[in-house]
Amino acid sequence: MLDGKIEFDQAWLLNRRNDEKLPVEIIKSRLESLFGSSLKVDHEDYALLSFTLETGAVEQTAQKINSVLQEEFSLNDGRQIHDSANSVYYVYPELMLAMTAGLKSDEASPLSYFDTLVGWDEFKKLCREIASVAPQIRSHNTQISFQHQNYLFSVNDGAGLTTMLNTFTDFITALDLFPFYREDPVKEIKLGMHTEDGFTSPFDTITALGKLENRNRLVCIDIRAFTERPRLGDLKAFLRQLIPLESDYIFAFRISYIEPTALKALSDTISDILYLRTIAVPPYTNEQLKQGAVLALADYSFSLSDDAWDVFFSRIAEEKSDGRFYGMQSVRKIVCEILWLKHLADAAAAEANETEAAAAEANETETAAAEANETEAAAEEAAEENAEERAEEGAVEDESSAFEEPSSGLTVISKADIMGLSATYNENKQSGFDKLAELIGMEAITERIREIVSQVKYSLKDSSIDRPTLHMRFTGAPGTGKTTVARILGQIFAENGILRNGYFFEYMSRDLCGEYVGQTSPKTASICRDAYGSVLFIDEAYALYSGESNNDYGKEALATLISEMENHRDDMVVIMAGYKGDMDKLMEGNAGLRSRMPYQIDFPSYTKKQLTEIFMLMVRKHFAYNPELEQTAANFFDSLDQAYIDSQDFANARFVRNLYERTWSKAAIRSQMDGLDIVRITSDDFRAAASEGEFSEKLMTKHTLGFI
Repeated sequence: MLDGKIEFDQAWLLNRRNDEKLPVEIIKSRLESLFGSSLKVDHEDYALLSFTLETGAVEQTAQKINSVLQEEFSLNDGRQIHDSANSVYYVYPELMLAMTAGLKSDEASPLSYFDTLVGWDEFKKLCREIASVAPQIRSHNTQISFQHQNYLFSVNDGAGLTTMLNTFTDFITALDLFPFYREDPVKEIKLGMHTEDGFTSPFDTITALGKLENRNRLVCIDIRAFTERPRLGDLKAFLRQLIPLESDYIFAFRISYIEPTALKALSDTISDILYLRTIAVPPYTNEQLKQGAVLALADYSFSLSDDAWDVFFSRIAEEKSDGRFYGMQSVRKIVCEILWLKHLADAAAAEANETEAAAAEANETETAAAEANETEAAAEEAAEENAEERAEEGAVEDESSAFEEPSSGLTVISKADIMGLSATYNENKQSGFDKLAELIGMEAITERIREIVSQVKYSLKDSSIDRPTLHMRFTGAPGTGKTTVARILGQIFAENGILRNGYFFEYMSRDLCGEYVGQTSPKTASICRDAYGSVLFIDEAYALYSGESNNDYGKEALATLISEMENHRDDMVVIMAGYKGDMDKLMEGNAGLRSRMPYQIDFPSYTKKQLTEIFMLMVRKHFAYNPELEQTAANFFDSLDQAYIDSQDFANARFVRNLYERTWSKAAIRSQMDGLDIVRITSDDFRAAASEGEFSEKLMTKHTLGFI
């Protein structure tokens, strides 16, 4: 008995949907005439024909089927891609091209799809190489040379690995090099992690793959947890157990993007056991992220205006600043937000136009009533004039709308449409120095920044003077405004022509360190590359040198950072922040670092009076309040234990913000219960918030109730 399948591309079938008979019906009819009662059709739809022949040799059957396909559809020989004791499957590459993701049925080669992909240069190179040898493999029936290739992907999260793997299986299927399982060709496994499939160890993985009923898959195994030297022995043992499964699976191994020397070392280890190809996928550049957004928007017939890209990149900076950025996945999310904001803007504009039209119509009605006593002829003449004016206005509006449409046919999204996309984007409504002036207790710091700006601007005018290195140290306790000032500093430097972008990238020191050997240097370099033309702010920088962030990785990150600071001293400002004592130790332990960070700005802790001023500034910005609130707040801050204020545990403005948020929360609940529409903060709201343990326990014992 012989089982067989004939599969057609759906896009090709659509071109024949008006035929008198569908291809699957033609093939069924011809096979029945060829094999008679020995043929049994088990399943069929418009794209797939499954059949069973009670008798017949495989080779003879293949020849007969190929003859039918050539005669009926002028197709080249089909490729026999799977042959076992009782099964034969046929797929026709000429029809399967469109099965590759994003490929159109009229394209001549599956490779043309890769031209639309952003990045992935080494992956594209690999696919082009495979395509070039595919005819030779099919001609000599040496599929084993491909089937025993395995792959090592050096790629970070968010770089599109899953998409890459699925694209690869579609591509290989189109080239007829491996019979991937049609319904679920890709299996992703993470060693050392529990998943829904129960793959918790190398042993579990080998056992599960051995029991899997439907094989012929691309199995991608995340081996990051096994790349450290102490676990390489376990990795090698695991790889040896994969050898018997190579006939059924193609294996891909995934690690994070690491430096070339570390990647080669790991590749050599795996290559001792398996035939391996290595593909490195570097993090996306800003230009590639922009290209991805352009393509994603164009899919929906939209594009961004030139000035709107500033808002886009400001949002990208926000996404990256927490150390968790997912490449094109994040770009697609942002594109969805852009489209939503565009629709909101258009809806608001349409509503405004309707309101304006209604008002105009009402005015016309009033005018008509007032002129009701005029002669009929005059009324008719006025009506004709109004009609002509409306027609002219409509013509002008049509002309304006046509003008706004770009020649490419894409609808342009303006900067105004997406201003809500980025919470930190500065539209220059307020200068950086004006923002500094609003901050409490920043007079001396503001003056120091003015001196630095003046010095750099003078050096830019006089080419005989070297431009000063702008990297800085911000020292002080938490909550003293270091991050806020650093963010504003980027704007000030951009406004004064010192930095070309002025974006703000904020990281903790541990964010620069990798989890595995070889990952730290490229990770740090990628973070710096994002910050070219902008400010890179690193909090708790001392941990890079101490043992707090894994000493070896921290020192490696610091070495890479120093190199980047030197090579891009004119196009990036690195600001390291922390307690003064810790920062002094960092400078003492790195002689080259101190010389590259000539500016140190000290941020003193706030006085009790300044804490009151900060609290009231927050209140005034958002809420109404009773007059006695300010004195109640002043009494509370004056009652804080000075020893606590002077300690490293005191969070300064963060402490104030927490109290402020707790206070207005109390006020909001009270107002809601009283049925009030407006929230007005009272002294009682403040007392209720300040009496809670995290605030009241910081008061001096003898004044615990004094502020009340």
